[in-house]
Amino acid sequence: MIPKVIETGRLMLRPPELRDADTIFEIQSDPEWAKYQLEPPYTRKRAEHAAAYMVLCDWNTQANWAVTLDGEMIGTVNLTFEAAGRIGSLGYGIHKRKWGQGFAREAITAVLDRAFAAETFSRARAHTKPLNERSVGLLRRLGFTHEGTLRANQLQGGTELVDEAVFGLLRDEWGSDIEAGR
Repeated sequence: MIPKVIETGRLMLRPPELRDADTIFEIQSDPEWAKYQLEPPYTRKRAEHAAAYMVLCDWNTQANWAVTLDGEMIGTVNLTFEAAGRIGSLGYGIHKRKWGQGFAREAITAVLDRAFAAETFSRARAHTKPLNERSVGLLRRLGFTHEGTLRANQLQGGTELVDEAVFGLLRDEWGSDIEAGR
């Protein structure tokens, strides 16, 4: 099982708490953030629901972490498990004011290191919009392979069908292409 608290050189990943709703609102109410999400910018009530959901999730089904820097929450990372824990769908997001500083990569690397260390974990996958260049670039730097694009596959904002890029990473690929950059 992946630990609930993970420390890196700069970050601490911990289980989310209800008080994280304020930061979730700050992050996900930003229009620039929301343009790559399926939902419109978050309302405060939606952020409170998101925090409660993350707190209540069964750790064996979906592991959620609040990413913190010097005690301040700056984002989230999660793995949703399928196939008896052998496959994990990766989700992540860092506050816009912290973009470009390597925090997403550091947090995801820490989570995947622990996940791939588990004997049964075999594959991580991630979905993003093809136009989200930062996310696509991050996944490539982490060693993920672009496995295809599902055209008009997701409904954004209740009105527009958008493409979804699918990336995958197998256990034996982890670290092989990125070791020097970690």
